[in-house]
Amino acid sequence: MRATTLTVLGTILLVGCTTVEPFDLAPARVPVVREARYGFVVHFPTDRAEPDAVERARLEAFLAGLPRVGRYRAIVHGHADERASDAYNLALSQRRARYVAEALRRQGIERVELATSAFGERYPVDPRHGEEAWARNRRVEIEIRHFVVDAPECGEWDRATGLHGQRLLPELGCATLANLVAMVADPADLAEGRALAPADGVREAEAVQRYRSDKVKQLGTERVGP
Repeated sequence: MRATTLTVLGTILLVGCTTVEPFDLAPARVPVVREARYGFVVHFPTDRAEPDAVERARLEAFLAGLPRVGRYRAIVHGHADERASDAYNLALSQRRARYVAEALRRQGIERVELATSAFGERYPVDPRHGEEAWARNRRVEIEIRHFVVDAPECGEWDRATGLHGQRLLPELGCATLANLVAMVADPADLAEGRALAPADGVREAEAVQRYRSDKVKQLGTERVGP
């Protein structure tokens, strides 16, 4: 009786160990962040913080030609010609930079860095003296970085629970990563990250209140399997 029991158990264990195939160690698939850079220069009339109609049209055409997909980061640098005092030119170039930054924000480019971007007359693009050189130096330079993230391609896999052709959902990790990529608000964070802001207790309390007041809706149920 004891020998019969051991034989049956050995057979069951042998069958159980031979029904699942080993996993293939495929290369890891990771999201790819693509970055493109764009530059543009806006010129200004003498002693003015707004461009004329021709320059405004040029700026609008440049912004309209930017890709619609992805997220942007931009820096604007304001400049002035050599006339007037250094303090006056610094303030004037700052106002010019702010004008262009607001134009970028209206176009949907939210991250526009303005810190230390007003240079006054310190960096002329044309070192000569006279109207032609001054007109070239009265400018705002725009530097735009555009980021798009491509999620990994995960291939074909069904949505049934349990084993997937004797393998435990081979594409599950890839699909999870693709879902995480879709939830990233700014692809630039995957390329270089950003400094963490201090904790915002008010914002956290508002999120809890939205949850308690049913402002955050539950996900709908979905039938899985045959």
